[in-house]
Amino acid sequence: MLTQLLRSSISSALPILVAALGASFTQTVGKLNIAIEGTMLTSCFVSVYVAARSNSWLLGVTIAMILSCLMSLFVWFLHRYLRADIFVVGLGVNVAASGLVVLLSSILLGSKGTIFFEEIPKIPVLRFEALQRNETLRTLLSDYSVLELVAMFVVFLSWLITKTPLGLRMRAVGKNESVARQLGLNVDGIRISSFVFCGLLCGLAGSMLSLPLGLFVAGMTNNRGLLALVAAVLGGENPLGVLGVSLTLGFSVALSHRLQLFTALPAEIVLAVPLILTLCVVLIYNVLKIGEKGGSP
Repeated sequence: MLTQLLRSSISSALPILVAALGASFTQTVGKLNIAIEGTMLTSCFVSVYVAARSNSWLLGVTIAMILSCLMSLFVWFLHRYLRADIFVVGLGVNVAASGLVVLLSSILLGSKGTIFFEEIPKIPVLRFEALQRNETLRTLLSDYSVLELVAMFVVFLSWLITKTPLGLRMRAVGKNESVARQLGLNVDGIRISSFVFCGLLCGLAGSMLSLPLGLFVAGMTNNRGLLALVAAVLGGENPLGVLGVSLTLGFSVALSHRLQLFTALPAEIVLAVPLILTLCVVLIYNVLKIGEKGGSP
């Protein structure tokens, strides 16, 4: 039971983690993109629809990532060149995306409810035969899909980027834009690259939600974009910090699913578990921050 809960926590955390890493890139450059929820939801629909029509899950993921990248750049364009408030733009994209996917679902598939794609190709799963004899190791370390393995690699890749000249320039731009310009850094180009990374990762995160299930339903992200924003803000510029917060939030999502199956608690309470635990994490983080400031000279 505990082993299965831990495995479910990892699987639940990975989409949150990938989206949070994307958001953290934009936060590093001082322009947090909050359109994570809407971008993920759009990629959920696009990935599974394209995969079903083309009979290729890889093409579905690719198109979803490209579209998510364009959506992320759209947020930057409105903010940078039309002087729109980036938080208002992000909120608008989230609201528009929630309505857009329902409209597309109705037009293209003739339904606004849960849509099953029976002919969608299966995503390859990596299975270690050496672990099959040990049930605990097999549950925790084996049978991960290709998308989940890519998500794990993204953590290392994000950490690696923070150590490259591009990562250092991102931090410089976020710390002091005027100084970065005086040093000759291409501030707009660096910020555009961060939004590109954000869009690509949000596209991957959304694909991880719909493709393995072979279905789409409005509201499929279920506030995971908001959880990703929390992980990005609390984790800061360190991908390992984002990883830790994402695993905690992933555990809350997995726990919510378990409570739905094995308890008679009201659905409203069970579905609120991730948000309640998220609030607790934020409160603990703020208390620790206040403690650090109070203890500093």
